Amino acid sequence: MTLGKGEPRPTETARILVLDDEVAIGELCLRTLQKYGYQVATTTRPQEALEMLRQEEFDLLLLDIRMPEIDGLEVMRRVREFSPEIAIVVMTGYASVEAAIEAVRQGAADFLQKPFRLDDLRLAVVKALGRRDLERERARSQALMRLVRVSEAMASLLEEDYLVQVALQAAMEETGAQRGSVMLHEPGQEVLYVAGATGLPPEVGRGYAVRLNEGVAGLVFQSGEALLVEDVRTDPRLAGLSLPHQESYRNPSFLSVPIRGSERILGVLCLSERSGGTPFRPSDLEVAGLLCNQLAVALEKVRLFTEIQESYRRLREVDRLKSEFLNIAAHELRTPLSIILGYTLMLRNELQGPAQNYLEAVLESANRLVRLVDDMTNLRYLEAREVGLVAAPLRLQDLVPEMIERFRQPAREKGQELTWEIPTDLPPVLADGEKVKVILSNLLSNAITFTPPGGRIGVRAEAREDRVLVAVEDTGCGIPREEWERIFEPFYQVGDSLRREHGGMGLGLAIARELVALHGGSIWVKSEVGQGSTFYFTLPRAEAGETV
Repeated sequence: MTLGKGEPRPTETARILVLDDEVAIGELCLRTLQKYGYQVATTTRPQEALEMLRQEEFDLLLLDIRMPEIDGLEVMRRVREFSPEIAIVVMTGYASVEAAIEAVRQGAADFLQKPFRLDDLRLAVVKALGRRDLERERARSQALMRLVRVSEAMASLLEEDYLVQVALQAAMEETGAQRGSVMLHEPGQEVLYVAGATGLPPEVGRGYAVRLNEGVAGLVFQSGEALLVEDVRTDPRLAGLSLPHQESYRNPSFLSVPIRGSERILGVLCLSERSGGTPFRPSDLEVAGLLCNQLAVALEKVRLFTEIQESYRRLREVDRLKSEFLNIAAHELRTPLSIILGYTLMLRNELQGPAQNYLEAVLESANRLVRLVDDMTNLRYLEAREVGLVAAPLRLQDLVPEMIERFRQPAREKGQELTWEIPTDLPPVLADGEKVKVILSNLLSNAITFTPPGGRIGVRAEAREDRVLVAVEDTGCGIPREEWERIFEPFYQVGDSLRREHGGMGLGLAIARELVALHGGSIWVKSEVGQGSTFYFTLPRAEAGETV
């Protein structure tokens, strides 16, 4: 693997430029340092040295302070403008020690007094390169800490436009870019559109789009590979590509990184015009890549959040339509049902024989429809929290036998045994009597429906601290454990075969759950397939001293 421009090299293979107007000093430094594996170039002319430093990458500059063309301190100042990270060691004669000290103040890593020993030369180079590496590592650590803070900030953002701008601003600050853009791609589209931009001409603002086969952004998006270019005007990889506004570039270096999501490339980050006139470095590419990774995660989170919000909106709309349908259906069904029931009751007293039996079947079906309409209406009101609670002390010893008698005939028709067991000293509950009747009615109806002929159904109750526990038991078909929670959902029944066999809309248990919750209680089931089920619910006890 070859090292790119600006990428740190191992200290022992560092590139060194020696600038001294004495040819012999340059040759001495070259031969000495090459012995230790350094790559060394020499020159006696400051202007040539400046040009070499601009065109090539050097790790260390070894220069004399006194030179005829340009003073060494001035060379240092110019070099720092475009290569701030290069290590510098100055050489001086005995007459200019003060100047050497001033050079150190201006950023030189060390200075050597002429004449110097060769070991001193090697040691000064090692120290300067080591100091440069430490400074680079410190700068890298600081940059990574800043990236962590930026990543934490991005993780909390849920607005895509703001998120993109935060990421773009961080990328530009960390790389020194003067221009930048984030271009995103929507699945199914053939363009990249600008989602955020800084420093670009007005016409290349947010919403500007380029086709996927155009420009550097399109190249990076399609290849999925990051691109670091020193000069966009001459790089052979960009031959034939449209490069808008390249004529205005003062610094033709360019950096582009794909924003790679979990399943696809979401877009491209593009940076240009690095400050200081120097090209982007591989370290800039690394920083931009890290930011793009965090941006991709944050973008996917934002889009997932948006999708969830839209799903909730659609669900709310479906729920609204469902409630509206139930309301309209209940209203429209009540009028014809009232007419059917009225005329059926009138005719039942006038007809005899088989005709009367037919009317009884019509009457039973009409009453069943009335119960279904009532269930739909009750569920709608309960879900909309439009049901009030008129709570008062209530004796279950009186209410349960009444409900048992109400269901005695349906149970007798199926040959089922219906029993109840309520202790005479059971404390009263604080509840709405009519709503407790609905709870028990739905549970008893459910038990009778799903218990085969000859089965047993029972109701019992017992006191539990500040609650009263009521249980409705049956010897029916039972419920698989994985269905214990779902059976309380509206319109849900266990298995299609049961729905076909027993009918019903699956609203009874949902209504019972809502009415129990309205009292501040809980409802649950324990069951074993083939052995039967027990439905439990709790009601709050009336306070001591409250009378029934």
